[in-house]
Amino acid sequence: MTITTVFINNRTQAVRLPSELRLPSEVKHVDVRARGNERIISPVGQVWDSFFLNGTGVTEDFLETRATQTQAAREAL
Repeated sequence: MTITTVFINNRTQAVRLPSELRLPSEVKHVDVRARGNERIISPVGQVWDSFFLNGTGVTEDFLETRATQTQAAREAL
């Protein structure tokens, strides 16, 4: 885990990302989600929510070779 600095820039809170954790240069906008005290930063359109809401879906052969699971034996109640 890398520890970094939170600071105020023009009345806006900002986080300094170390060079080894920089976002790719083509990323110009990010989604920021709050989960309790955590803040999760993701490039716009690259979170699971946008994948499912996009409507693209998966290919026809997705999980085609997935092994089937058998139901475990249970003791009768």
